[in-house]
Amino acid sequence: MTLEDDIENISLHLSRKQKDFDKVMELSRDIIRDAGQTITFLHNNDRAAAQKRLSEMTRRANELMKTDSDFKYHTQQAYQEYVEALAFYQIKTGKRLPSVEQAGVVPESYLLGLMDVVGELKREVLEALRKNDVKSAEQYFEMMENIYDTTRRLRFAEAVLSGFRKKQDVARIQIENAGSEILMFKGRRK
Repeated sequence: MTLEDDIENISLHLSRKQKDFDKVMELSRDIIRDAGQTITFLHNNDRAAAQKRLSEMTRRANELMKTDSDFKYHTQQAYQEYVEALAFYQIKTGKRLPSVEQAGVVPESYLLGLMDVVGELKREVLEALRKNDVKSAEQYFEMMENIYDTTRRLRFAEAVLSGFRKKQDVARIQIENAGSEILMFKGRRK
């Protein structure tokens, strides 16, 4: 083989890899968009639209998992958003949180997505209080606390679990704020 042959083979290899990367990035963007829409539909209590969007997002996530082996760094956010939307859907439809196995993603993306769902639950707490539904607000608050309390013992270096501690701190603040809102609401009702 000549140097030219080697360069030609390398070029073909990298062209295939570029094509795979482009597909991975397109799927990642679509999943992130689908997650945002799913969450918006759920906040608006449009479960049918949320289910449809979640199904499409799940199909895309499964497709992405088949193609992303060389590009894990670039797909973590998509999987994290997927877990957030999936977990929020499960909560809003009265089901249990999905396990890491059910979500089908790497543990790091699963944990980061769980931390993000705490913010969506805080929004539900506030919406329930706006509707004078203290019972629902307290149920969402308990879910927030459960997610945080269950993950609180996880302490790993940033290089091992990038971004987790910051998300954990944000979740703690959201829980404290939601708890304060519930207490103030109850105090005003007396």
